[in-house]
Amino acid sequence: MTTNPLEPTVQNPDLPCPHQDFEASVEVNRLTANDNDPTVIGYSADIKVRCANCQEQFRWTGLQAGLSQAHPMCSIDESVLCAPLRPASADPDFGIGLPGYAINYRESPTPADTPPGDPQ
Repeated sequence: MTTNPLEPTVQNPDLPCPHQDFEASVEVNRLTANDNDPTVIGYSADIKVRCANCQEQFRWTGLQAGLSQAHPMCSIDESVLCAPLRPASADPDFGIGLPGYAINYRESPTPADTPPGDPQ
């Protein structure tokens, strides 16, 4: 949908907003060992999304509330995604192939390893 800034579209108040344009804010935080120890032990990105037209806040679904360095979580009201992250140089395989991709080699069972009647 193309809009002309000189002729702004007017939202019909009797219809729900179609949520066609979005605004997102990202805050990156350094996580320290504790208040007395400034050693950085991780990073977290707090991400908020809202409709640019009606300003309605979006909520993250399928996540537990809280903070974790192991997996993404959300705020109690589900409005903030709290996603752990790390610099690419912190990857154990940094410099070896494509970042974010890993190949796990697994040998398939041989006929001698497969019990009779097992479809594999």
